[in-house]
Amino acid sequence: MRCSSIIVAALGAALLAGCGMPRDPDGTSERVRASRVIRLGEIVGAEPDAQASAALARVARLTGAQVERRQGHGEEMLEALQAGELDLVYGRFADDSPWAAEVYFGEQPGRIGNPGKSERVPRFAFRNGENGWIATVENEVAR
Repeated sequence: MRCSSIIVAALGAALLAGCGMPRDPDGTSERVRASRVIRLGEIVGAEPDAQASAALARVARLTGAQVERRQGHGEEMLEALQAGELDLVYGRFADDSPWAAEVYFGEQPGRIGNPGKSERVPRFAFRNGENGWIATVENEVAR
């Protein structure tokens, strides 16, 4: 019994190692690398600050992509993100936003500690579930 449990655990670990976690079900990371374009939506009045711009530049270098910017209002940009027309949106978002259930709000570049639920902080928004893409960008935001 013990030997078979070890074999099952080893096989499970091997399968998980080979599945490329974290993944992007909608293929954002792969699309960015293949097209060499990061489609960024900027909410009018909340253009990326120096830290966010530096993180975005590092992501562009890492993926071999150029940043293509599009400006608009909050609803328009978040709807385009959700529809897969944008890869990222930068703006000021609160954790209690109605959009928090629809998209993922990343960490605020340079901030230590969590914002209050209703505090609108500058950060990137991502399509839900695109965990590989989220990890790529958030790793650069945290640097």
